[in-house]
Amino acid sequence: MENKNEKVEKFIQIGELAKKTRVTPRTIKHYEEKGLLKPFKKTQGGFRLYQNDKVKLVERIRQLKKAGFSLREVKEMEEINGIVEENILKKIDDSEFDKMIKFLQSQLVKTEERLNETIKVKKGLEVVIEFLKKRKNPKRVRGNKVEKEEEKLKKELFKQEEDK
Repeated sequence: MENKNEKVEKFIQIGELAKKTRVTPRTIKHYEEKGLLKPFKKTQGGFRLYQNDKVKLVERIRQLKKAGFSLREVKEMEEINGIVEENILKKIDDSEFDKMIKFLQSQLVKTEERLNETIKVKKGLEVVIEFLKKRKNPKRVRGNKVEKEEEKLKKELFKQEEDK
């Protein structure tokens, strides 16, 4: 009978990790090459074995990449995250704290800039969708009112383009 206090670690292979995180095995190997991820061990046959907690790490990397961060930036954020999670902050001097804070603040600024650009794109798409919906409406009557409305939508659309 298994001891309940014994922690049994189940390992997963690269294919299963890839499937669970919706990336390719090649992507996982690329993350390894960049120092973001490493297998717990390799079998005699050369199969990579990963701990289950690597699923969350790969998902976090994927999320940060999707948000526009480079792998170098992701690696630095994960190193800071590891310091916080392992609670080894006592070993960090003030200059290191300053570097971490400065780096994370710069990432926050970049994130806000990307968010603002995404909002502009969203608004532009909404204008185009409205324009197309009104053009499609078979009940519309061609005339001065409709043409003025179309002109207004076009101006709004081009204004969005100029703001970018």
